Amino acid sequence: MKSQSSIGGCTTDENKVKNAVAPTQKALQAIESLTVGSPYLLGSKVTIADLYLIAIFIYLQQTPEFDTVTTQTPKLKNWWDEVSKLASVKKVCA
Repeated sequence: MKSQSSIGGCTTDENKVKNAVAPTQKALQAIESLTVGSPYLLGSKVTIADLYLIAIFIYLQQTPEFDTVTTQTPKLKNWWDEVSKLASVKKVCA
């Protein structure tokens, strides 16, 4: 039997969410290993890599699993803390 919950009129398959945590952590750890983080992913300038990951993190940070999947990626967590303060990111998130 599927474990499901309903949020905002949408049904969430909790088993699928649970099964997605480990692959998400693995992907973020791979990105973490490539991250320079000063202050952006690859250095001092925003690149397409930042823009791509910002879009993913906008969604990811809204999930209850955000802290769990970013626990072992401190550079990415710091990166998100910084880029989420950018006016353009704030505007998109509003």
